[in-house]
Amino acid sequence: MKVGIDSYSFHRFFGETTKWETSSEQQWSLQDFLDFLEGQRVQLASLQTAYLKPDDKSTGMIIGRWLKAHGREVVFTWGHPNGFDGGKKPEALKDALYFLRLAHSLGITQMRIVCGNHLNFSTDPSERFELLKPLITELLNEAMRYDILISIENHADFPARTLMQFIESFDNRNLGLCLDLGNALRVGDDPVALLHDLNVGNVFMIQVKDVLRIEGHEDPTGWWPTVPHGYGDINLEACLRLLKANGYHNPIVIELSNLYFGLTEVEVAKQAVAFLREGLLIV
Repeated sequence: MKVGIDSYSFHRFFGETTKWETSSEQQWSLQDFLDFLEGQRVQLASLQTAYLKPDDKSTGMIIGRWLKAHGREVVFTWGHPNGFDGGKKPEALKDALYFLRLAHSLGITQMRIVCGNHLNFSTDPSERFELLKPLITELLNEAMRYDILISIENHADFPARTLMQFIESFDNRNLGLCLDLGNALRVGDDPVALLHDLNVGNVFMIQVKDVLRIEGHEDPTGWWPTVPHGYGDINLEACLRLLKANGYHNPIVIELSNLYFGLTEVEVAKQAVAFLREGLLIV
């Protein structure tokens, strides 16, 4: 099981802030992010395509060099902030296909996508699935040509079990779930119960952050601040025990969102790496 970090963890360093945050004077390039991962001996980089410069030839060169260094891996995470907007933005497929082809050219074997976000949650799932089905089908057909796995994240837009039913309706070995434990909690799922129930063979990636449930912010659109791993409301220790017991072997990726008061991205990311290595018994 390889531990990775998603570049969204440092979104403020890439010039993005949410309504819960202030901007950061510290700014990073793609190389800065990869250098940080190397300093933490992290072998998997989950790269938000929103922060990449696709027309800059150096992007592919930087990723290619990192991939070749000591057996490292990269996954693309496409669609931030709202992917296909619950199916209402079919024109986004062009961008998804672009990054799928770039992934193929670099030898990347998985691309995580999002179908929407927390603002889509209140729309009936069946209505969204009808719009999303042809978009996912076209993307999946291209992914099968390249033998790239497509994982759909529960992006606070669906309960995880509902999304898994949609994924399984395709009956395609190249399509699976990216289970974000923090987003699961945001929509009312119990992460531990989910890991009891789900077939981990259909889970291609786990995104791990620990968040607090704040009174008055229980809706998916509320404030769910990230805290050091093991100190929030996810029950991460139990989740890691279940992942090991169930034989999960795909990537497990750290993702930080809006940090709680007084915390910094670098310190929380370092603590998260140590927490996962200890919990998963990874040297």
